[in-house]
Amino acid sequence: MKAKRENGTLVLTPETDLVASHVGNLRDYMLDQMKNNQDVDNVVLDAHGVEIIDSLGVNLIIGLYRQTTSESKTFGVIGAGKRFMKIANFFRFPTLFSIQTTGE
Repeated sequence: MKAKRENGTLVLTPETDLVASHVGNLRDYMLDQMKNNQDVDNVVLDAHGVEIIDSLGVNLIIGLYRQTTSESKTFGVIGAGKRFMKIANFFRFPTLFSIQTTGE
């Protein structure tokens, strides 16, 4: 997991699948990063390394979206591959926030 700031945007990169065995640690890390970077206007999840998302991973993404919007910030996803988009479309994520695909 890593995080970086770019021009008023906090980019969160899980570097792992969003599955039950990882979600607890990822959630804690992401929330800490958001708390430590409250002056940013945007939060972006970089999904380049994400291949598998289970139900807890979906809850993590929705939780990040809700947290950022409750703080009047925008949320989005970049680097979404085909597998990520299958889940995203099933749960209608694109109706909630922007998703940039890898073009695969």
